[in-house]
Amino acid sequence: MKKSIFLLLAILACNTAITYAKAPIKFGKVTQEELEMTQYDLDTSAVAVVLCKYGQLNSTDLSFTETRRVKILKKAGTEYSEFTFSGDNRTMVKAKVFKLIDGEIIEDKLKRESIFKERVTDDYYRIRVALPNVKEGTVYDIQVTHEFLPGEFAFQEDLPVLHSELYLETSPYIEFRKRKVGFLPIQSDGKNTYYCDNMEAFKPEPFINSAENYKTKFEFDILNISVPGYYRSYTTSWEAVNNRLASHTFFGHAIFSGSGYLSSIKKDIEADYTTPLEKVQAAYDAIKKIRWNEYKSVYTSTEALSSAYKEGEANSADINLMLMQLLLKLDLPALPVVLSTRDNGMLHIVYPSLEKLNYVIVWTEIDGKQYLLDATDELLPLGMLPKRCLNERGRLVTNESGKWIDLEASEKDQETILYNLTLDEELNLEGNVSFARYSYAAYDFRKNYKEFASEDDFLTAIEASNPGLLIKDYNLENLSNLDQPIKEKYDIKISNKVEKINNMILVNPFLFEQVEENPFKLENREYPVDFAYCKTKYLITRITIPEGYQIESTPQPIKAFLPDKKSNILINYSVIGNNINVTYKLNLAKSRYMAKEYPLLKALYSEIIKKQAEPIILKPAQNEASL
Repeated sequence: MKKSIFLLLAILACNTAITYAKAPIKFGKVTQEELEMTQYDLDTSAVAVVLCKYGQLNSTDLSFTETRRVKILKKAGTEYSEFTFSGDNRTMVKAKVFKLIDGEIIEDKLKRESIFKERVTDDYYRIRVALPNVKEGTVYDIQVTHEFLPGEFAFQEDLPVLHSELYLETSPYIEFRKRKVGFLPIQSDGKNTYYCDNMEAFKPEPFINSAENYKTKFEFDILNISVPGYYRSYTTSWEAVNNRLASHTFFGHAIFSGSGYLSSIKKDIEADYTTPLEKVQAAYDAIKKIRWNEYKSVYTSTEALSSAYKEGEANSADINLMLMQLLLKLDLPALPVVLSTRDNGMLHIVYPSLEKLNYVIVWTEIDGKQYLLDATDELLPLGMLPKRCLNERGRLVTNESGKWIDLEASEKDQETILYNLTLDEELNLEGNVSFARYSYAAYDFRKNYKEFASEDDFLTAIEASNPGLLIKDYNLENLSNLDQPIKEKYDIKISNKVEKINNMILVNPFLFEQVEENPFKLENREYPVDFAYCKTKYLITRITIPEGYQIESTPQPIKAFLPDKKSNILINYSVIGNNINVTYKLNLAKSRYMAKEYPLLKALYSEIIKKQAEPIILKPAQNEASL
C-alpha cells in the first residue's frame, strides 16, 4: 500500500511546479575556509563541530532530506563519522569526505559497501554508515533522504552546531503535528523556516533519564495522509495508536499468529505447577532462555513468532510477545504494554506518538496483584523491570482504547555493608566485611559478576580497584536465586586507610565506601535528577583499637533531611571501651528530584563528602608506650 501512495505522489509531482526556499548548504560544495578551520572559537574544547544542518520536507512527494556538514577538529572527533539510524528499503544515503593536501581539496565518496542495511521488520531497516578516511582536519557531508517526516529534527546535538535550519513546505497531502522539546529557543521566519545559530553542544549531567528529553528539537507525528484515491489516519489520539498497533502485522497480528510451537512448554508447566503465580514464574523462566539480540523494538521481526523462537535469538518484541502468548496459552491474563525506553525520551500524555514507541513488555494480574514482565534478561527476577524501561509511563494495549500504566520502579537499590575490623600495631586493619544487596543492587552485582571468567578473576579485579586491600577468603550466596538478596563475606586486610602524624593516628572509618566527588557540579540545573529507582545504603563500621591507645576525638554526628522529610543522611559515632562504631545511612526516598530541588540535593552530597573526609583521631593512652 505504501508503494502505491508514492506512485500516486510521483505522478502528481510531474504535474506540479515545485519551489523551495534557498538552502543554506549545497551537498558536496565545501570551502577552503572550512577545511582550514582548526578550532571552534565559541567552544575551543569541541572535538568536532556541525557547520550546517539542513532538513527539508518536499511537499509534493512527501520525502524528507537532511544534509549535514561536519568539521573534525581533533582526533577524538573521528568517532562522529559512524552512524546508525532507522529507515526503509528506499532510504537513500550519500556522503563525501574532504581533506586539504598541499592546498588542494581531495574528495572521497561513500561507497555502497560502506552502507549496511539490516532488515528489522517487513519494511523497517537499521542502516549503518561508516565514512571513509575521516581524520583530524577533514570535513564531511552526509545526506539522507527518506519518505515522510522523520520522528524528530534536532537543532541541538552532542556537538556544537554553527547553523541548523528546517524548512517545512506546506503540503495538501499530509497533516502533521510538531512539538518543541528542550530549553533553548528556535527562531522562525514566520512562515515555514525554523533555524538556530551557534547552538551549544548538549552536555548532560549525571542521573538524567535521557538527553532526548532535553535537547532542543522538534518531534513530529503524522496525523493523516490524503491523496486522490487514498486516505489514512495515523496518530490523532492515543486511542488511535492503540487501534493501529492492534491491527499491525508485526504487533497485534503477530500475537495471534498461532502458538502451537509453545504447546510442549505449556504441557510441562501444567504438569509441574499448580498455582497461577508458579505458572507465571515458569513461563517467564522458559522464555528467558531465548537470547536477546540487543535490538529494542515495539514490532516483531517476523509475522509468526514461531520463526524467532526456532532461531533461539530475537528482538525484545519477539521475546516479550512470546511470553504473552505463553501466558494466554496457560489461561492466564496477559496484555502488551508499549513504551519508550529511557534513552529514547518519555511519552507525552497530550501528544500521541506512534513513532516514539520502541519497546513492549507484558502485563499480567495474579491474585489481585499486577506484574510487569520483561523476559529479555536472564538476570531479572519476576516483576522487576530493567532500568531502560523505567520511564514514567507506558500504554496498555487493549481491545478497547488502551490506558496508561505506571512504569515507576517498585523495587529499590538497597545495600547493607558491615565492617568488623581490628587495628594492629603496624596500622593495618584486619577482619571481615559483609555485603547484603537487594533488588537493583543485587541485579547490578549479578550483571557485573557475570563479566568475569571465574571467581578468582572477580576478586583480583576488586583488589586492583581498591589499592591496599588484600582478600584472604571469600564466600558468596544466592548468585542464582534471583528472588533472594546477594550475600557476600570477605576476610580482608587493609594497609592504607590509617595515617600516623607524630604520635596521633588518623582513621577514616568509611574505608572504600567514602564518597570523594560530588556527582552534581553545575550551579543550577534545568532538568530533573533521575535515579530511576529509590536508593538506600547502610554502612556500619566497627573498629577495635589497639592496646595503649585511646580515642582523642570523633567527628560530630550529623542528620540532614531534604524537604520531602524522607530523603536524608545520617552519620553517627559511638565508643564502647576500645571499640568504635560508625553508622552511615543514605536514603533517597524518591526516584526523581525536580530541578528546583537540585541545589538541596547537591548540598546534601557536599555534606556527605565533607563529613566522610573527617577522621577519627587516636592518641597514646596516658603512661602507655606508643606504637
